[in-house]
Amino acid sequence: MLSGKILITGGAGYLGKAIIKRSVQEKWDCDITIFSTDAVKHIQVVNQYPHIHSVIGDIRDGDTLWAAMTGKDLVIHAAAVKHIDVSEYNSIDTFDINVTGSLNVLRCAAQLGIPKVIGISTDKACHPANAYGSSKYMMEKMFQEFSRLGLQTSFHLVRYGNVLDSTASVLTSWKKAVADGKPIKITDPEMTRFWLSPSQAVDHIINALKLPSGWIRVPMLPALSILQLAEYTVGIVDYEHISVRPGEKKHETLLTEEEGWHATHFNSSIILKPTTDQRHKNKIDTYTSDKSHQLTKEELMALLND
Repeated sequence: MLSGKILITGGAGYLGKAIIKRSVQEKWDCDITIFSTDAVKHIQVVNQYPHIHSVIGDIRDGDTLWAAMTGKDLVIHAAAVKHIDVSEYNSIDTFDINVTGSLNVLRCAAQLGIPKVIGISTDKACHPANAYGSSKYMMEKMFQEFSRLGLQTSFHLVRYGNVLDSTASVLTSWKKAVADGKPIKITDPEMTRFWLSPSQAVDHIINALKLPSGWIRVPMLPALSILQLAEYTVGIVDYEHISVRPGEKKHETLLTEEEGWHATHFNSSIILKPTTDQRHKNKIDTYTSDKSHQLTKEELMALLND
């Protein structure tokens, strides 16, 4: 449960709406403001939740961001270019938003003395093979650098996989294809991904805020192959095979071998300290989507209904 004045960058998106939904369900003692560039999404959110404050703005615009962040107790930084193929074709824009925009968030938080700011990272940041993952890897490093400055602001990070049924996700496109009577499209049927529900994503954000500044919370998520995901959700084994999108990996990683020297297990998560900290005597194993627990159909349905 979170409290105080909260700003969510990219807050009109899927994760922002999940946070707002949880705050209403649990009656958080908070005041939430969403900040992003999409006016249509803002209207939709405010129509559903009239008590939410809405600010149209771009994290690349320091002045607008400064005004939106002033007086806040917590900033949840979720704004980003998130789609791998889009970022591959638009690497300059991806860098501008995900790296320069994140630096603006960090600078404003530090200068305004915001108590806490948390960055939402991704498994794509591990051994990045695309512009999106590279930009998120840099975001993590910048958060950790600011955590070493001795400021009154604490800088937190959470790194997780794919949120099920999120905007423009593979499930969304499959459902539309089935509704239109068209075949679903699959790249590599053996490709695996980490999966979690929107509610779990909110839980991991809340828990990451309890860690010391600069540490990353990495939930040990289950995974599932793309073909199994299709069979479990839309019930179709026949599909149209398409080429792997630019920048895609066959399997994802939540913890690299190199990071294992700075990581420890805690409950069902991995706690990752900055690589600038002293190494542990022993390292923990890498955590990859092809070797993690594979979801059963019942487990997947439970996540979709969470």
